[in-house]
Amino acid sequence: MKKKVFYWSPHINEQIATVKAVVNSAFSLVEYDKNYEPVILNVFGEWNSLKNLLNEKNLNFKNLINLNIKLPINGFIKSRIFYTFLSFIILIPLYKFLKKEKPDYLIIHLITVPVLVLCFFFNFKTKFILRISGYPKLHFLRKIFWRIASKKIYKIFTPTEITKKMLIENGVFSEDQIFLLRDPIISIKNLNILKTKKIDDNFEFDNYILSIGRLTRQKNFQFLIKAYAHVKQEVTNLPKLLIIGEGEEKNNLTEKIREYKVEKDVLLLGYRNNVFQYLNKSLFFLLSSDWEDPGFVLLEAAASNKLILSSNVLSGPKEFLYNKSSGFLYEKENFTDFKNKIKHILNNIDSKEIYLKKVNAKKNSKNYTIFYHYKELSKLL
Repeated sequence: MKKKVFYWSPHINEQIATVKAVVNSAFSLVEYDKNYEPVILNVFGEWNSLKNLLNEKNLNFKNLINLNIKLPINGFIKSRIFYTFLSFIILIPLYKFLKKEKPDYLIIHLITVPVLVLCFFFNFKTKFILRISGYPKLHFLRKIFWRIASKKIYKIFTPTEITKKMLIENGVFSEDQIFLLRDPIISIKNLNILKTKKIDDNFEFDNYILSIGRLTRQKNFQFLIKAYAHVKQEVTNLPKLLIIGEGEEKNNLTEKIREYKVEKDVLLLGYRNNVFQYLNKSLFFLLSSDWEDPGFVLLEAAASNKLILSSNVLSGPKEFLYNKSSGFLYEKENFTDFKNKIKHILNNIDSKEIYLKKVNAKKNSKNYTIFYHYKELSKLL
């Protein structure tokens, strides 16, 4: 009999990286192993718009409740109100569901509170696995809650070694509970198809600098735009900067572009379903985030054989670039260091140094393929 592996990942924005990771993780079990039955839980209707994608990948999904809420829900206060609301109303439906379905494993992402509350107060045959998504902020309440709930958690999966080490050092979980499981981000087959597709946008240039991410404070595009404007004052023929993404910071970023008079040089392209065709024609990839864990677009750029310039932040970029052997790091919020790294890259773009960095990054990205993830996940299960 197949073991049932259920995925809990209620999200308020389908563009977040965790959504892609959950789909690819479940798909890896369908694709490479007939001993598991992966099921994605449609907690409140958040997966409704993605049902075609799930069907294409032969993934089953089960509904809990349907709130008919329009997504995305943007903003810190709005999202926290919704998290609290959902955590209360989902408790009874989730309890009944777990008692009825009796999954062998429930892998918990994102809004984890209701699941952890239930598994602490009630006994289920299900093994609960907490998946840490992103670099967690260990405020007091989260620390206490995780410590209490850890007694009923089967295993904890972290996306990076740095996050794993941080949780152990802070005494949140015991060391024998925590395991590294890298996210399934890269499909080599799909990448090779997607990167060759023609770009439909109304511009006719290549060798631009490319940055990708949701337009949120975390991605720190405000610094990027200001820093780019500073570099442009000193560097003639500076390549244009393209930013792909949507989010609540769009109006602020548009105003910044006007303020620094770089309207012709910095383009906000909005959300793009296929980023690989843009990566393919770019000169190099630039990540300006305040934190990443590990940073999906960073890994997609590496797999696309692109040079990477990233902010030197925990935990993803620093760990993935292996002490700068696989790309360049600039000190966060440091305009001088940013400018110097840009100049160095542009002056040495065809050098052996940069070629080796791209090769190393591409090699590293193989640890984030769907097949590699399956091998590690099946061992842990």
